[in-house]
Amino acid sequence: MKKAENMYLKSLKPEFFFIVLLLYTLPMAASIDNGNIHFTLTNFTSDTPSIEFENDATASGGAIELTTNQNGKALIYRVDRATYHQPMHLWDNSSGNLRLADFTTQFSFAINSLNKSFGDGDEGDSRADGFAFFHAPYGSKIPPNSVGACLGLQTCDSDANSKFVAVEFDTFRNLWDPPTMSDHVAIDLNSVKASFHPVEWLWNDIENGGKVDAFITYNSSTKNLSVLLRDADDLTRQNSSSLSAILDLSLYLPEWVTFGFTGSTGRLSELHTIYSWDFSSSLQVSMNLTSNPPNLALQSTPKGRARHGYG
Repeated sequence: MKKAENMYLKSLKPEFFFIVLLLYTLPMAASIDNGNIHFTLTNFTSDTPSIEFENDATASGGAIELTTNQNGKALIYRVDRATYHQPMHLWDNSSGNLRLADFTTQFSFAINSLNKSFGDGDEGDSRADGFAFFHAPYGSKIPPNSVGACLGLQTCDSDANSKFVAVEFDTFRNLWDPPTMSDHVAIDLNSVKASFHPVEWLWNDIENGGKVDAFITYNSSTKNLSVLLRDADDLTRQNSSSLSAILDLSLYLPEWVTFGFTGSTGRLSELHTIYSWDFSSSLQVSMNLTSNPPNLALQSTPKGRARHGYG
């Protein structure tokens, strides 16, 4: 009987060692990209399943029309969004060692004031207000009373409960903006009224809807958020603007976030168009320890197009 048992155990040795080897190597293999997102979108339609539209944002002519340009609808006092349909995993602390995601995005856009130049209006301005690329808590919708200067990012009455990190492309000088700047680019942290490192954007061709290439990168090691704007039609690359800031995004945003574009107009108007969008994020976490993504039922709309009203 003992001999038979030894023969049986001997016959199991290869399988036994394979299982042991698998269990030994599994923790290493489980260090994967979790919740990361990679996409390139160059043609938008109303049925593009990866984009969620809010209010009157729409796809037209292969581009995202962030501000309504539809017959019968006023261009003033509008606020619209277009966001990616899945949440981004921004940071993870399940192991007790905080890790932030790296991300980079590139998009081509135009702001078109329909031939109105800065200063054409009766009060010195003729166009407003701009748009932003933003991250906000997952499930975020357009806040109420967020038209005009608030860019659909926060309620204009108060920023006490606002949570977002945004890069704004602002075309109107508000009371809180630098007095010498008109069109400018800046980083917003939970408030459009306290922008970081604003830079003037003098070379734009907003009157004619000139196309611009934007590059936004976050380096998790250095915590550097950097922004580069470049005139898409300038082969010399002389027409450009850049800014950066050192930010720990985990201090401003939750682990999972919604991201995309938001734009608005007030008593003055303009068009905001996104022609292409490339995005990539990378967060290395352990499969055994990482938290689960939020309930995707928040966006359980039919595949294709989602419509949402004011938040």
